[in-house]
Amino acid sequence: MNRFVLQVFLFLAFIPLAILVGYGILVVAPIFCCFLAINSYKFNNYKEMYIWMAFGCLSFLLALFMLGVL
Repeated sequence: MNRFVLQVFLFLAFIPLAILVGYGILVVAPIFCCFLAINSYKFNNYKEMYIWMAFGCLSFLLALFMLGVL
């Protein structure tokens, strides 16, 4: 098989994999931000806690929008 054709097919095969990984990151990001906010609360760092909570809410809304819920 021609090397160029093989590279095109391999590139096209990685596009769904990249989309799957992207959606996985969107789903895990709010959970990760929640744990970072809890860790900031343990060390009485409230400013950082509110930053992680805001970032978690933003990533949660983005995940809902990208998954088609909103």
